[in-house]
Amino acid sequence: MHLLPCPHCEAPIAVSPSQAGDDTTCPSCQSAVVIPKLGQLRQLPTAGDASEGDVAEKLESSFFSQGVFITLGLIATACLLIAGFCGIRWALIDVPVTTESHIEALREEYDKLSAARLIREYEDMEKYSLDLAAPFQYKQLEVEKHKWGRNASIAAGVGALCMVGAFGVANATRRKRD
Repeated sequence: MHLLPCPHCEAPIAVSPSQAGDDTTCPSCQSAVVIPKLGQLRQLPTAGDASEGDVAEKLESSFFSQGVFITLGLIATACLLIAGFCGIRWALIDVPVTTESHIEALREEYDKLSAARLIREYEDMEKYSLDLAAPFQYKQLEVEKHKWGRNASIAAGVGALCMVGAFGVANATRRKRD
């Protein structure tokens, strides 16, 4: 005899292998229950293996584990999709100028200027200061690219952790059943 949980009230129903594929009535809630085929029926616990409380506890634990597995799997999927999106955005941002190349370009420009023009530049620096109203465009691009890369890394890490957690829960559940 195998113990089939009622899909309506979760009460265990004792069924024999000869009843596989038939219908029966739940003794607790009086609802009609379809008995699974023999292959699925053999995967259920037998009446001699455990008491009704043990069966209900195992089923509750199994449903909880399945819920945790599904939740972690969905979170992992969402995080990995976000990581992919952020990674694509990071790859698409082109920063053509670096700080070093910008300084080198300024040096080349200053080498071409006359002494009078350099003096005027120096006087303007003293008069108006060296503060910039906004960062250079290439610096803004660098910051934006860095943010997309950081977001991709964080999302990939969270996704990987959730995936490992989901497989850990599945493995622990499988070990409990064995």
